[in-house]
Amino acid sequence: MARHVLDYNPATGETCYFDYSENEGMPVGTLIHAQDVSGILEQCAIWRSKTDTKTDFGIQEDLWHYARIPNVKILEMKQKYGVDFYDEGQKKEVFHLINTVYAEYKTTHKNHMKGTDKKYFIAAIKDSSES
Repeated sequence: MARHVLDYNPATGETCYFDYSENEGMPVGTLIHAQDVSGILEQCAIWRSKTDTKTDFGIQEDLWHYARIPNVKILEMKQKYGVDFYDEGQKKEVFHLINTVYAEYKTTHKNHMKGTDKKYFIAAIKDSSES
């Protein structure tokens, strides 16, 4: 297998690789996106630990910095769960994933969209009433 760097973004720490291999004599190419998220996780933990954050005022009074989701996790949401982070129609699914799977990227201990009457399964992200 050969791995080649296609792109590197020093501002975000993202690297895009192209992996080339053969499977039963057939060529296989794979794009891999990688990102060092350790700095983002550290910053999120610091923001969660502060008690005088804007979240204490609530969303009605000011802006609410809820989470900081790295680009590789946004791609993972799409590939693994079929949830498009930027699709307004999937807002509930995105917040469900942030509150459960990606909770370490939250900048607050509060939950948004927790008052909704729908419960989503993580594996399929479907409404529980459909099962």
